[in-house]
Amino acid sequence: MASQAAYRLLFYRTGSSGKPELPESLFLRQLGELLNCEALPDKLNCLIRMVNAAELPGKLFGELFESFVSHGILPGELTGGNLSEDAVFLLENAALLCKTLKELTSGMPEKDLARLMPKARKIFQNIPDFTGDIGALAQQIAASDPFHCRRVFTYAAGKFRPVEPSSVKDVKKFFGFPGVKVALGEHFSDFAAGKTSLPLLINSLPGYGKTSMVISFALSVPGTVVILPEPEALESSWHQLIGTLSSRSDRRFVIFFDDIDPRSVDWYNFRTNVGGAFTPPGNIMPVLAANYEFPPSILSRGRRISYPVFDEERCMEMIEDFLASFGMQRPPRNIVSLMGAQYTEDFGQKKFTELSPRTLMRHLAVYEHDARKRRQIVELSGGGMVTRPDAELFYEFNIELMRSLYGEEYIQRLLKERLKSL
Repeated sequence: MASQAAYRLLFYRTGSSGKPELPESLFLRQLGELLNCEALPDKLNCLIRMVNAAELPGKLFGELFESFVSHGILPGELTGGNLSEDAVFLLENAALLCKTLKELTSGMPEKDLARLMPKARKIFQNIPDFTGDIGALAQQIAASDPFHCRRVFTYAAGKFRPVEPSSVKDVKKFFGFPGVKVALGEHFSDFAAGKTSLPLLINSLPGYGKTSMVISFALSVPGTVVILPEPEALESSWHQLIGTLSSRSDRRFVIFFDDIDPRSVDWYNFRTNVGGAFTPPGNIMPVLAANYEFPPSILSRGRRISYPVFDEERCMEMIEDFLASFGMQRPPRNIVSLMGAQYTEDFGQKKFTELSPRTLMRHLAVYEHDARKRRQIVELSGGGMVTRPDAELFYEFNIELMRSLYGEEYIQRLLKERLKSL
């Protein structure tokens, strides 16, 4: 049958064995079985268990979109009005497939119709008939681009799923760490402009806002899509992920491996494909973030961004930036010191469990939403004596945190380096 030939043309890909294979998709497999016309009622009754009539066109056009991309036909060609001969050929076959599915139950014998669930009889009713109008079909397929309307996706088991991260915000709402912000802003802008795809290797102690800052800065430049793979993809499905995204030369992708543990990662795939025997395409930039330092063999393959330790000075630096966001460009030092002191006092009273940018921002949120609290701090700062944030408290907390993360040997090395500098 012509529709079966169209199905094979559109959906079969070259497998690892070098032979044509159907991708791992239950929907596609069931669709192919329907075209065999054997035991059709039973197969239709099975299909409606996984997809209804309203959802089916979206799934079908999504699979057709992936098919066109695998043939090297990108959305720009489908919507540009200048279709190649290959695109026309594929569109004609896709139109034939749509027509066949739409009419699948119309000529069915009465005895077979009697075996169909009522909703199975209507399963293909929402598929348009594109006979003689492949231009409309081209637009429909292009509109099924998963990266068209959303910019952040998770990646697991070979599937991309759109998400809306709650921590994304305007980059102007990040306070302190000016060197980190400049480095991130420059690097993502250069990537968007096609100047670099050098990986970013970011590390800090927990609670410094790495995740939110990376995603927010990546999305601050137009046209960038952020992919959040499961950590295991760095080892197990690196080639599949890179292969899928490299076919989309019309878009730029930031692959963000967040909160990984560099000590336990098998780096073979990364070392081989980043700065080793191979290099990722220029439209793909890996970003790796961790609470631990990366090994030297990995650092040599990218650009390192390391957050400085959050102490009393960086605490006040963040508070100054926070006040500047309210129009106070040069906040009096007394106000900054007093707000920092109140923050460390709250920590001492166990109102939160860590001294970090994360808990400082929660503390400052009180001032952001309470004008009375802001007036009160201004009045208190005018007193004769203004306290500062407790430097010793920061020191003790950071040492204990680093000891718990990195071990006693790391602390001893830090102390030796500090003594040498004296």
